[in-house]
Amino acid sequence: MKNIKNKLKLYLPFSKAGIKIELAYKAQIVMWIVISFIQTFFVLFLYNAIYRNSPDGMNSVINGFTFYDMVLYMITSFFFSFVMGGGDTSFDIWTDIKEGTIANTLTKPVSYRLRHLFTYFGVLIFDYVVIIIPFLTVVYGIFIGLGFLQVEFWKFVTNIFCFILFSILAGFINNAISYFVGMLVFFTDHLFGLNMARSALQGFLGGQMVPLAYMGALGVAFSYTPFAFMNSVPVLTIMGKLEIHSILIYLCIALLWIGIIELVNHLIFKHALRKITVQGG
Repeated sequence: MKNIKNKLKLYLPFSKAGIKIELAYKAQIVMWIVISFIQTFFVLFLYNAIYRNSPDGMNSVINGFTFYDMVLYMITSFFFSFVMGGGDTSFDIWTDIKEGTIANTLTKPVSYRLRHLFTYFGVLIFDYVVIIIPFLTVVYGIFIGLGFLQVEFWKFVTNIFCFILFSILAGFINNAISYFVGMLVFFTDHLFGLNMARSALQGFLGGQMVPLAYMGALGVAFSYTPFAFMNSVPVLTIMGKLEIHSILIYLCIALLWIGIIELVNHLIFKHALRKITVQGG
């Protein structure tokens, strides 16, 4: 217990630094919120056309989603993905290498991995409290009040609890993948292409643009990839689209992915130390 307290005392300043970074760039947060609204609007315009041209019109149920389910899914998905994307660890690692600060960082008596993890969670907690909680409270309050989302009170409370739990796991997975991409920079010296590939995979396999339920058997397979836990699984959980046994299975799989990715990161980092190429000094 004492060791844990010492670790927290050592690394919590990095989380505070992450919060201060977000406070320093408030205009960026506003810009991304506006972009998320625009993206959501255009995607919902597309789905509006799809449902209107379905056999039952706007009352159609497509792959388990009504039109209002799709509206709620897309709104939740875009903003959840936005919050998950804050505090890009791969960019921080690339900056360390480019500016030459990696040499000084590695000599300090702190874990390079934990430093980035705690910094990221500082950003994540800030965005979660400032954006996700108030925004989804309003959105889900409206949908429940208008009858578009019908759910029992205690079931919804359970869904919220599971959503928060999945959000924490999503943060671990997202940061682990971002750290993995950052580790690859040691070998490629380039980040842009890697991040483009990562964003494409995350958007498609995570069900951000199209729910995985629309992809049939392929979507079922994708739902077990780590990318699904960064969007699809948490969103479906708060919407009440997952039964308790499915939630428990996904929790176990998420923990397994965290262990696998962190193990891979550890092995790559040990090898990357021999490949350091400092560009800025």
